[in-house]
Amino acid sequence: MTKIKNIIAREIINSRGYPTIEAKMILDNDKEVQSCYSSFEKIYDFQNQELKDNDENRFNGAGVKTAVYYINNLIAPKLKGVDPKKQFEIDNWLIKADSTKNKNKLGVNTLMTISILTAKAGALDEQKPLYFYFNNLYKKITKKELKINFFPSPIFSLLKGGKHGQIDLDFKQFQIIPSSSFSYSKAYELGVDLYHQIRHLYKFKFDYNLDVLEAIKESVEKKGFDFEKDIFLGIDFGANDYFSINNYLIKDRDSLNQDEYYQFLFEQILKKYSPLLLIDPFCNSDDKNWKKLYENINKESYLAVDNKFSSNKNQLEKNIKNYFFNCVIIKPNQIGTITETILMIDFLKENNISFIISSDIGETNENYLADLSVGVDAELVSFGPPVHGENVTKYNRLLEIENELYNK
Repeated sequence: MTKIKNIIAREIINSRGYPTIEAKMILDNDKEVQSCYSSFEKIYDFQNQELKDNDENRFNGAGVKTAVYYINNLIAPKLKGVDPKKQFEIDNWLIKADSTKNKNKLGVNTLMTISILTAKAGALDEQKPLYFYFNNLYKKITKKELKINFFPSPIFSLLKGGKHGQIDLDFKQFQIIPSSSFSYSKAYELGVDLYHQIRHLYKFKFDYNLDVLEAIKESVEKKGFDFEKDIFLGIDFGANDYFSINNYLIKDRDSLNQDEYYQFLFEQILKKYSPLLLIDPFCNSDDKNWKKLYENINKESYLAVDNKFSSNKNQLEKNIKNYFFNCVIIKPNQIGTITETILMIDFLKENNISFIISSDIGETNENYLADLSVGVDAELVSFGPPVHGENVTKYNRLLEIENELYNK
């Protein structure tokens, strides 16, 4: 039986230029696995907490040397000699060792780094692909059979607005979703082509959010594909960021009250462009509009919630009886461990709610999300634009998995 020999962590820099954790787990047969933690922006008190140094003399307080110390000097010695295939036991030991509601003691970054390493080491020891290992973990943890029925469809971000965007528009992400009738490799090809085409149009500047939607539609049709049949529209609105004092402030119409904004959304976006995916179209507190859209939206469309739950299962469970959505964004780096991620996915499946496996804002070249999405039979994945190393490594891993499954 293979055992854990050592775990060694260090501080590296993520895609936003801030520190995060990289670590490797060495087994007693001298084989090893490596993982990096992807960071997120904490907005709400209910979210889990990353452990930061809070030393303003280093990286504006965002250093993670304390977390690295905990892994190297507190966690690694305790896990020496443990079978890495004991994912459930190791994850639960980590949760109990932290013992706080929001993982304030050890940090969600510390816990998730160890949890991912454990899964990778278990897969290595069993000489199985990581997606296959995740699939078996799901069965072990939930006691339910889960077949891999289909390959996840990618959601490609073409342009980003909002507070972290590269264009001065309100909506957070303008996305496309190739039809699931395409193979993944074909969908990836279309995503790359349309990304570059839209970027070319961006040189001529977009003044309004609706300008981008029209440009996406025209670009799809110029390539000879049917908009709303071959390529679908997706929008991550991030409406919390442009809601202020009971009004939605967008460039297209300046200031709109809640009723006016709903009318704008329904008439100018839903009727004209039939988006397949709408993420956070209203602010968290606008229950009236969430409910109204949920009751009137095409049932084949995804009305997805992200910020309101921020991948927090407790927050989700509190609201599940009166939910006005049919899809949830899952960002495992915000959850804490692989076991907790699987339990959250199982909870959604039990309640017939779709989910999207998503990367986050402070990414790394870690690509386990691709394997996880296949292993838990996700319908959709969202790894950002089809460019830049931290995104491409995940999309390329899906290419590799598709090839393996196709050959089998």
